[in-house]
Amino acid sequence: MTTSPEHRAETRLEIEETVFIEVLTGASDAPAKVVICNSLDLSANGVQVVVDQDIPLGSILRLCVDMPGEEPLFLVGEVKWKRADTATGGICLGFLLFESDDSDIAKWKQWVADRLNSED
Repeated sequence: MTTSPEHRAETRLEIEETVFIEVLTGASDAPAKVVICNSLDLSANGVQVVVDQDIPLGSILRLCVDMPGEEPLFLVGEVKWKRADTATGGICLGFLLFESDDSDIAKWKQWVADRLNSED
């Protein structure tokens, strides 16, 4: 597994939120599978989650972050790194979020900025 989560350029929030990851099954006529997991930390351009199944590096997937009291935010991200999570027996994944017209990336960045400003 690749272990390079420390190449971070931005402040991260240690917030646990429910994240739904849409994973393609490989068959073109098969429905996508949804993996439900939790975030470990997040930033304006990334999110780290822990999952119970392997997802290949380089996968570009749709994510939905469900935050209490907020509308769910739909994002697109690429798996940039992964490592074993010895605490849970799962796999930590680092997603780089993409600027995408059909996502809520602007709302996401504002939500993160609001949380960072409230910590000051």
